[in-house]
Amino acid sequence: HSQQVDDYNSIVVGQGATGKISALVGIGPKEKSYDRLISELNIILAARPDAIMDLSTSVNTLQVRQALRQQVPIPLGACLTYSLLGQKHPSFSRAQFIEHVESQLASGIDFALVHAGFTKRVFAHAQESNRIMPTTSRGGGLILRYMKINHSENPFVEYFDELVSLANKYGVVLDLGDVFRPGCTADAGDNLKEQELLQIAELRDYARQQHTQVLCESGGHMNIRDIQTLIPKYKKILGNAPLWLAGPLPLDNAVSYDSTANAIGISHAALHGGDMFATITDVEHYAMPTASDTADSIRHARVALASAELAKGNSRETQKQNKLSQARAKNNWTRQAQSALYRKIAENAFHNNGLLKVGKPCTICGSLCPHVIVGRYSFDEEVQNIE
Repeated sequence: HSQQVDDYNSIVVGQGATGKISALVGIGPKEKSYDRLISELNIILAARPDAIMDLSTSVNTLQVRQALRQQVPIPLGACLTYSLLGQKHPSFSRAQFIEHVESQLASGIDFALVHAGFTKRVFAHAQESNRIMPTTSRGGGLILRYMKINHSENPFVEYFDELVSLANKYGVVLDLGDVFRPGCTADAGDNLKEQELLQIAELRDYARQQHTQVLCESGGHMNIRDIQTLIPKYKKILGNAPLWLAGPLPLDNAVSYDSTANAIGISHAALHGGDMFATITDVEHYAMPTASDTADSIRHARVALASAELAKGNSRETQKQNKLSQARAKNNWTRQAQSALYRKIAENAFHNNGLLKVGKPCTICGSLCPHVIVGRYSFDEEVQNIE
């Protein structure tokens, strides 16, 4: 698919690679056109996500993906569950299902999300669960509705062999999504989640036998103390598959500050096996995000991933931090900006505060700047004078 976009950048996700950020975009149920999404895409790309995931629920999802493919120079994903099961009374024969899936995979996407953890067997465990929130997954609701209307199994599981074959045909990575990721911290780590992961692991094993690349998805809400045990547990069940996470959010009541909560969760999860992370914006749980919301979430996630890489002893990240610190000690604002996580933002901030001259102290300390004072005096000389 890289032939369709200039300067396409592929990525590596999984063990041994640095953490990645997938920006969630899409058209909400009330929107009739994808013009806004395309026109504001540069705002999101400027924040430097590693991948884009389209979660549009519009009836024109195919057109949306084709338009995105012309503009997105990084891996592009799409949710097939929304595309295929979002209509009011969906019903497919095997042939119709294959036809619809193929049209989506042929649109130029690089990875495809399907909610494959929901089956009749797993749903039986859900009915026995004492969770506060059974599921927050929109895809899960669509799968359940389809199964009830058609008295059938999850079509993504029932026709999984065809799905794998088509993924291979179009060079698309399968993203095996979950339904029962915890919607609140109190529900994290229960048996229902484990049963779903076992189902996903089974499908992942089959796909790998067919030489299909696979991502596995999870996340949700998790107490910080649970992240360090649950993420390695998830990875083990999934055969160490690349794991990308929506969250984890370490608390439930950060309303209007969920991007910050997400960054905190990412910094912990990235240390314990998380490989790619979704943007969670400040309006999560109540509104469609704007492009600026998503861009801010990308930047917060980028800060979290950098802190995790530093904690893991990544030598390149250590060098970056040291380089900025050396420039900061000299009040060298140009070099600080060059070493900043987001150079242009740093340059603008320094310029707006009149910090253009090397050596000029910041506006917090002024003439009391410790960097300036320490540079003027030699401690050894003072000691000699006292003696």
